[in-house]
Amino acid sequence: MDSEKTTKQSEPNDEVQAPHRPELLMAARHGDRDRLKRLLGTVSPAALPVGEVVLRVEDVETVGVGVDDDDDADDAEPAATVVTSAEAVTVALDSVLHVVASSGDEPTFLESATAIHGRASHLLDAGNGKGDTPLHCAARAGMVRMVSHLLDLARGGAFARRRNSKGETALHEAVRLGSKAMVEALMSADPELARVVAADGGSPLYLAVSLGRRDDIARLLHEHDMGLSYAGPDGNNALHAAVQKGKERSEFNDLSISETTAMILGWNKDLIKQADRHRGSTPLHVAASWGHHDVISLLLDADPSAAYQPDHDGAFPIHVAAYDGQVRAVSILLGLDNHRKCAGLCSGERRRRDLRGCAELRDGRGRSFLHVAVEEQRQSVVAYACKLGNLSPAVMNMQDDDGNTALHLAVMAGNMWIFNPLMERRKVELNLTNNKGETPLDIAWIEKPVGVYFGLNQRVKIYKLLKGANAMEGNHRWDLFLKKHNKKVDEEVEGKKLTESTQTIGVGSVLIATVAFAAAFAPPGDYGDDGAPRLADRYAFDVFIIANTLAFICAGLSVISLTYAGVAAVDMRTRMISFVFSASFMACSARSLGVAFAFGMYVVLAPVARTTAIAACVITGLALADVAWFVFVVAAGEVMLLKRLGIARAWWRLPFAIMATLLMQFWPYIVIVVVVLYSKIRGVH
Repeated sequence: MDSEKTTKQSEPNDEVQAPHRPELLMAARHGDRDRLKRLLGTVSPAALPVGEVVLRVEDVETVGVGVDDDDDADDAEPAATVVTSAEAVTVALDSVLHVVASSGDEPTFLESATAIHGRASHLLDAGNGKGDTPLHCAARAGMVRMVSHLLDLARGGAFARRRNSKGETALHEAVRLGSKAMVEALMSADPELARVVAADGGSPLYLAVSLGRRDDIARLLHEHDMGLSYAGPDGNNALHAAVQKGKERSEFNDLSISETTAMILGWNKDLIKQADRHRGSTPLHVAASWGHHDVISLLLDADPSAAYQPDHDGAFPIHVAAYDGQVRAVSILLGLDNHRKCAGLCSGERRRRDLRGCAELRDGRGRSFLHVAVEEQRQSVVAYACKLGNLSPAVMNMQDDDGNTALHLAVMAGNMWIFNPLMERRKVELNLTNNKGETPLDIAWIEKPVGVYFGLNQRVKIYKLLKGANAMEGNHRWDLFLKKHNKKVDEEVEGKKLTESTQTIGVGSVLIATVAFAAAFAPPGDYGDDGAPRLADRYAFDVFIIANTLAFICAGLSVISLTYAGVAAVDMRTRMISFVFSASFMACSARSLGVAFAFGMYVVLAPVARTTAIAACVITGLALADVAWFVFVVAAGEVMLLKRLGIARAWWRLPFAIMATLLMQFWPYIVIVVVVLYSKIRGVH
């Protein structure tokens, strides 16, 4: 049984495993010509393929017979033969010539290659396990002289066009390595070698550009063959590769991206409109997506009509630029930015005139570039478009295939910073309906959350701002609209939300109450001999006491309200209201505790370090940064309405909104100030 098992396990390896010839492999790796001659002279006839005459190494000038050497039969052929397991010296099915070719290009290696070729000439064309010929191996290893030597041994023909399993020639390897000398040797041997593309469709030129290699390699390829292939994988071309490379010069490249693009355009201007097979993207689509301004200008100078070529989804370059938030690219594609850092081919005036219509281009879903920018929430592009004075109302109010304008989409997105710039433009219509008969106000009402939500929820703000701008609902019965869009509170969802939220607020409220309670019995400055606080005669101490007391009271009210919010037996409406009160009281208690801390520090430090005491109070004030954010958000919406409605109609809204926000956040401070002023007026502490 053991014998049978051993036999079965070894059978699969017998077909693929190379014979063990460590001496021959070592000699090949070291280029030991004399040792190779001796070892090759002892190889038995069985180790050679059928039809190969066995010769002694001394007869190195004699070549084998029975080998098909008609390399000119096809422009680009795979390896003529395949290295057999009997000929291989490695598990990768490398022959001894493959090993020598990749190990060095000193004279001893060259002589060794000559000796092996004389012994078994068919190995020059033979492919290893990956289809690589010795020429591929030499090129990949950077052996320039070995490459030239192997080309000389082949004596012309289509030898250089032999392709491996990837369909690549040795020229692909030379380009990948970035060896100008090797490219020169291969192109000199076969000037049309750059026309051979790999199995994936990639040409040597495309490979050189996509790798960011030195542009002198691309120039060298073009100098040898002006009819070379520009093809790349999946229908791309060398210009696709050029426009998406980084802007800066690299260690390999002596030209910037725009200069490389200009060089390729000078060779073949028709590449601009060639689209890939996958998405139909042209080089201009690619440049627009990356925001390479110099390249976009260069491509448009060469052919302005490229801006009007869509991809398979109907998207034009301006849609792509808007999708990726490339503001400068959008500006150039609209003909409004004469960005001409690099030398162009046409005048900027003609480009501006021809590209004006790009703003009205629609993609496969009927969307303009503004629709795309809003839908993808590209705030910078939307803000830029809304600032353009020459963007017509037709573009601002353009409807897509669903009837949605950019404003409809902004309301759906629920993003105030996308919504506000559109609302500022008086050209933007507020009451257009989509295919469902919905106006932006209808959508805002549908999207407005129910139940418990944050006071500055953007969807709620958008709804209120639309109402403030006198936007109207669509033409429908309100009762039927309510039935269609059920806005009832999901008690299960809200109950879970309240349960999870009460934990955080409860912990915060209890901590604040604990700190305030402890501070009440350990006042700053400690107690005097009479049992009274030492600093009780100062107004700063009064502020500390009042603020600390208010913090404790608000924290207590927060805990009490939270008790009702967290009890499932209480009806949902009461629970939600209690939760809102609890959150508000906790925020007020935190603000009061901040004042108590600041004035407690001040009353202790002021007598000895007044500057430090003031600095401590100022730093503590940074805890109010959230209030500044609240005011900013509220003011941004009101400023938008002020611009849209005009000062005469909306002058009062901004100050009223700011005052209301400050009052809601700072009412504890008002209480503290009133009490302290009262005590000062009355002369009591």
